[in-house]
Amino acid sequence: MGKKPKAYLFGPFFGELSWEYFRFAPYAIHLKKTEPDIQMVVMTRPERFDFYGQYADVLVPLKIPNDGVYDQSAFKLLGYDISLCQKFCDIFRITYKKKYEIVDCYVPDFSSLRYKVKWQFPRGKMDYDFIPRKGNTKIIENFSRKKNIVITDVGYRYNTGRYTVINIETFKKLISSSIDNNRVTYYGCLIQLIKQSKFVISNLKSDLGKLSVLLKTPLIYPHRTISTDNVFLMNPLKTPIIDCESIIEGVKFYENSI
Repeated sequence: MGKKPKAYLFGPFFGELSWEYFRFAPYAIHLKKTEPDIQMVVMTRPERFDFYGQYADVLVPLKIPNDGVYDQSAFKLLGYDISLCQKFCDIFRITYKKKYEIVDCYVPDFSSLRYKVKWQFPRGKMDYDFIPRKGNTKIIENFSRKKNIVITDVGYRYNTGRYTVINIETFKKLISSSIDNNRVTYYGCLIQLIKQSKFVISNLKSDLGKLSVLLKTPLIYPHRTISTDNVFLMNPLKTPIIDCESIIEGVKFYENSI
């Protein structure tokens, strides 16, 4: 019998979306870049597969019965029995221990109040270089033919002939028939679209705004409502964030600064 390949196990991840793409998946990316010969096996909700994307060697769907009934908070699924969470963890380890030599297992501590600890994984080793799988790229090819793409979030309106303005709700509808959470995910497509955009009009309470700064796409943020300290913490890559009273004012500032 041949020697089993080495692997890192990541997950299962039970908590909220932004904590996964800000404080967990980027550490997996860091480790994969550091140790490319070690396999990466990830267990998470299928709609989040592309936060690991092409770095993951194996993606395992986390399917929680009645998942939508529970609130996701930080690293935890509130109200869901911790013993059942632990059972998912045990099955994941046992299953893949048969196939791999497990180098290490990384799963957030969701016990007691530890689930609120932001940096359970090394803050200085977060790599936000998300690369979705190729199926997402093919879906976005039609958008990539357009010039000067700008994405607007829910509640923001901007009309101009200089840019191709894509509203996030319209985008969801346009790609909905292509999403299977197997090869293609909404977030995989969104990451690709953000990368191709000139700037995003949103805020840092929205996943669109949060992802734009992690992907180094300038954010126009009208009527900012969060503190400067929080902006600093949420923008580790120092992506340009343009505070403004109006979208038009923010766009002018952007155009004068490039």
